Parts: sequence; C-alpha cells; structure tokens
Amino acid sequence: MHSCYLTTLLPVGERQEYWCDVIGSTYFDLSLRFTDQNGFYGQLWRWDVAPFGISFLSSSPTSYRRLSQHINKHDENYFLITIPELSTVDFRQDKYSVCCRPGNFILERSDKPYEFEYQADNSLWVLRVPESLLRTRLRLPERFLYREFDRSQGLGAVFFDFFRSITNQVAFLTERQTEALFRQLMELFSLAVEGDQRAIHSEANTLRQVHLQRVEQYICEHIKEPDLNPDKIAMACGISIRYLHKLFQGEEFSVGQWIREIRLQGAEADIRRSSNARTLADIAYKWGFNDQAHFCRSFKSRFGVTPKEVRKPLMTLIDP
Repeated sequence: MHSCYLTTLLPVGERQEYWCDVIGSTYFDLSLRFTDQNGFYGQLWRWDVAPFGISFLSSSPTSYRRLSQHINKHDENYFLITIPELSTVDFRQDKYSVCCRPGNFILERSDKPYEFEYQADNSLWVLRVPESLLRTRLRLPERFLYREFDRSQGLGAVFFDFFRSITNQVAFLTERQTEALFRQLMELFSLAVEGDQRAIHSEANTLRQVHLQRVEQYICEHIKEPDLNPDKIAMACGISIRYLHKLFQGEEFSVGQWIREIRLQGAEADIRRSSNARTLADIAYKWGFNDQAHFCRSFKSRFGVTPKEVRKPLMTLIDP
C-alpha cells in the first residue's frame, strides 16, 4: 500500500507548509528552508511496510535541518539510506560532511542534529531503517557514516536492484513477505558497505581495519555466550587486550559497550516479535544475560522502558 502527495494542485502560498507536514509525517521532525520562495514544487510517494519506511521524492532545491529541539531521547532512532537520482546532495553532521552524487548512496543517522540539502532539482529514494534493526545486521554502523558508496556495480548495484524490485512488487506481497525481503535487503546493504572498495581504501590504517573486522566478526558469532568478554575476544583474535581496546578508540562504543548494545538490541527485537509464551527470562538468557535484574536495569537505561512495558502492548493486541 502506498500514498502519494503532490503540491502542484495547491496555491503557491500553501505549498511549503504542506511539504513540511508531508516530510515530518514521512520521516521525523525537521525544519525546512526553500531556495525558491515562489516556485516551489514537490511530490512524494510513500510505501507503508513497517518497521521500514520507503519513500521516493522529487522537489525543487530544499534544505532539511534536524535540530536539537527535534530530538527526544525516548523516540525511536533511525538510520536513513539516501539514494539521489538527479543531482548531488550535501549532508553535514557534527564536524563531518559528505557529498553524494547520483549513482551513489549514503547512510545517515537521526539521533543527532544535521543538515541535508540539494541545490538543484532532485529526485531521491530514501529508506528509513530502525536503529535497532540495522545494528543487529551491521557492526558499528557509525563507521559507515559520512561516506559515499557506489551503487553502479558490485554489491552496491545488487543492493539497489533488489531494493527496486521489492518496491515494484510490494503491492502484490503480504506484510510478512515484505518484511522478510527487507530483512534480506539489510543483509545485502551490510555486505555492500563493508565491501565497498572506496570505503576500504579510504581507511587511514588498513591493518587496523582488518583487525577490527576480525574482532567484530568474532563478537557477532559469540554474542549469545554469557562469558564473552574482552580477554576472551583478544585471545581468540590473537591480539593483546590493550590493542583490543585501542581498536575501539574513537568509535561510538567501547568493546564492552558494543557487546551490551548488540545484546540489548537483539533482546528488544525478540520481545517485540515473540509470543507471550516465551518468557522474558528466556529471551534475556538467549542474549547472554545471566542476571535478569541486571538485564531489566540495562534495558530500561537503554530504551527508557522496561521489557515488561514493551511486551504489555503486544500482549494487549493479541488478547481476544
């Protein structure tokens, strides 16, 4: 099922306010600036395939700003995969910036202020992915921000072709089929960005990247083992514990924080998907938490709600 929004039938004076409402309901709160105050046009197609958000928009030059007052720590955070078709987009966040040309794509995050703009008429695909879902499939997605990835060949092309084939057929798919395909799409996306040669060669220290990927792979393969810890990881990967911690310097998380993040994101996703026949203790144990009280405290600290509060609305929905 999809929706279409057009400004062409509106009076010129009403188009910008209408476009602001469309953008806010499609993505999240943003502040917009319009280059052409009198001749603005925009059109947007949106597909509802929860938990993903898919959209294709075309408009005259526009700047989209995510301000600090737009961000609520209790709201769900998202990553955006943006794929421009006609002209370059500029993205700025913190002290970083990236220009994405047609034929490429970029990854953005929603939980920090940013500015996104294009200075010529543009059309672009945008895939909105919940942070929790992407983190369970891509190790430290922060490493892939502020880079331009190639969709003209290799895995980038496979990712984009698969994405377009899904959007072309989504009207004929069930909700369950669509969600399964998009989870496969996330696997393809992860492979594409991790294997993009330009991103690999842009690393200042390729040897460090090799070690980091080996560590990340080991952690993901053993994440459900309760005794997973830095000492065990360093020994398995043939590096010192000091070097292991050094690998994570400058990253979003320390090694211990990243282990906890993956476990909590995995547990949260399981709670939302599983039936009430599976206990919270079972889910906690599955993700490497031996102490349920510690799990509940960590969960609430991370998500702002307890595991029971996440499950309660789901149980209400299935009650007769």
